[in-house]
Amino acid sequence: MKNKFIGLIIILALLSIYPAWRYFSHAKIFAQALFADAQGIGSWSYGSINTTFSGEITVRNVSIVPEGHKQGFEIDNIVIKTEPMFILKNSEKDLRYALPPSLTISLNHAQLNYRSDDVEKTLQKRSLWSLMMGFAGSFGCNKDSTTQFSNEDWDKIFDKQQIFNVDLFYTRLEDETLDIDLTLDIEGLFSSTWSSNIKSGITGKHIALDDLVVDKLFYSYLDNGFNLNRNNVCKRNYNGSFSEYKKIAVKNIQEYLRTHVGKELSELLLEKYQRMLAPDVEYNVIITMKDRDYLSSIYSMDQISFFENSFVEVANNGNDYLPVLLKEIDYSKIDEELLKAEQLKREEIAKQKELEKLAKQNKKSIPKIYTTGKKVSRKIVVAEIANYLNRKVRIKTDRGRPVTGYITKVENNVITIETKFKTGKALLQIDIKRISSAQLMR
Repeated sequence: MKNKFIGLIIILALLSIYPAWRYFSHAKIFAQALFADAQGIGSWSYGSINTTFSGEITVRNVSIVPEGHKQGFEIDNIVIKTEPMFILKNSEKDLRYALPPSLTISLNHAQLNYRSDDVEKTLQKRSLWSLMMGFAGSFGCNKDSTTQFSNEDWDKIFDKQQIFNVDLFYTRLEDETLDIDLTLDIEGLFSSTWSSNIKSGITGKHIALDDLVVDKLFYSYLDNGFNLNRNNVCKRNYNGSFSEYKKIAVKNIQEYLRTHVGKELSELLLEKYQRMLAPDVEYNVIITMKDRDYLSSIYSMDQISFFENSFVEVANNGNDYLPVLLKEIDYSKIDEELLKAEQLKREEIAKQKELEKLAKQNKKSIPKIYTTGKKVSRKIVVAEIANYLNRKVRIKTDRGRPVTGYITKVENNVITIETKFKTGKALLQIDIKRISSAQLMR
């Protein structure tokens, strides 16, 4: 009898332990599956994987060498947050192909190693693509370098020990689309967020990451030191004159646009551009694609193609958006020989782009298909948003712009949202009448 009782106790103990063992085991499998799926980005290695019962998985001592490079990033930790029941309920097999209804992935305290310097050189060369990310100062920074910083200037701007933080968030909505936010926080320089509502070419609970379709993108930028640092470096090339640097920057950007698209910026847009060079600037951008396109195609576009295929609006920390419409060239103000040289260069660029387009055809791979979990609604009734003071929410304005942060104040039908980054924070005031939807964040 005694043996039977002891046996029963052991069985009950094992039964009570099993759910916990299953949960922690599945959390590790899910994290490993995410790293396996991310191999297309580069080569990953990582250390310990720890999990809490709240659905938070922490992976420590992570390294990644981006595809096609020798230099890599050393990352203190990556934190994965999802619903605990998603981890517990799914089988080991399903976890390798399943995505939760909502997910947050945070890469914390990433630094470049210096086994090589090719990643840093890529960041330097692609500075033009970052026109809406505060990097536009490459125009005019050096008289001999238009679309990227010179090596000497870049070394003064970019700290070798620079710390990067990245947050990726998505949630599946009831209409089976995905809301996505991607935030890049470079400590002491700037924070920027790309957001979109994207659709999969496959219906139901299945999505193919390579077939995600985008029709509109939202971008926000918060400067926290980059512009001041860049301005100080660039004006040294003009005997300390910031106004001379800005004048040459305007000249460079107009020459570049005439050469690549045969148009120019208006005086109003040039004034807007110069304001975006100021320290501590905040601005928002809405980019509407002329034709829906795959997210992967947009990411690989050069900047000129990107703007040719989209309609862009810019606002300084508000809702008064200014359309970015280029104007026809004023030939009376430009030297004839310069125009001829720009035309010849434009023809060469057009030929090169056509060759690149042909090379990319028929290279689309078969997409990997994932299953997403059932959507758990966290909707907030907009009229009752005052009940969520000090809670983290994600709202959308009447223009579709998403804003994520903590509600710190509700007064006279205006809410104040504090958006926190590791680099800094921004306070946004939004009229409740301009909020189209809201949801509670974990």
